[in-house]
Amino acid sequence: MEKREEHYSNYYVQSPSSVFHDPESEFQSPTRSDSAPLVLAHVNEFPRYSYFLRNSQKNFSYEDDEKRLMPLRSSNSGWWIVLQIGWRFLFSFGVALLVFYIATQPPHPNISLRIGRFNQFILEEGVDSHGVSTKFLSCNCSAKLIVDNKSNVFDLHIHPPSIKLLFGPLNFAKAQGPKLYALSHESTTFRLYIGTKNQAMYGAGREMEDMLKSRAGLPLILRMSLISDFRVVWSIINPKYHHKVECLLLLADDERHNQIIMLRKKCRLVS
Repeated sequence: MEKREEHYSNYYVQSPSSVFHDPESEFQSPTRSDSAPLVLAHVNEFPRYSYFLRNSQKNFSYEDDEKRLMPLRSSNSGWWIVLQIGWRFLFSFGVALLVFYIATQPPHPNISLRIGRFNQFILEEGVDSHGVSTKFLSCNCSAKLIVDNKSNVFDLHIHPPSIKLLFGPLNFAKAQGPKLYALSHESTTFRLYIGTKNQAMYGAGREMEDMLKSRAGLPLILRMSLISDFRVVWSIINPKYHHKVECLLLLADDERHNQIIMLRKKCRLVS
């Protein structure tokens, strides 16, 4: 049985057993089974050099990776610094704004309403578009809105007030006022109007006419609601206040002077 010959490099070393039995011989025939390729002796004989080469390759690759990552790490650090500065600025600004608002916090504004008089209050007989006979009401009432802004720093912005006139549950007149503006540390008076023209009243019209001519008088309710606010530092802080005023009015027909007079008027702040 032939032995298969393996082709290796021309340099061979002896195995430990051959070295022990035959110390004089240094080289052996390629056909001996106890011989080994030089490549094995090379790895075992020079471990320091192979370790150095492996570590050198690792070091070189690490340095290359570090060089490639350096620009990215530097860019992230720059954005992180900007982010930290931005957050600190916003936090400091918020604290300063809060301290400023607490130090100059505007007090709740005072709102009051005073009814002037009815310039017109006429009930006339007529026919509506469907041919139904009824009473038509035309009236016009004036009122004074008094706003006391106690803030020494901030002006008061008043949203358009809503006004309604009611006879029991029947809302027969309504109006929307303009936007108003009250200066700081001042009491400002605004004139408002509410009325209606040729409003069909149907059954309520006859009842209103009877009450006007009676001694008890005609009771009406005027309701006004509005929202006011302070705009602190470009409206970043915007405290709002809701106001509701209700007035009870008692009207009577003065036949001697042919006009409607107001027997009683009383207003109160609901909220």
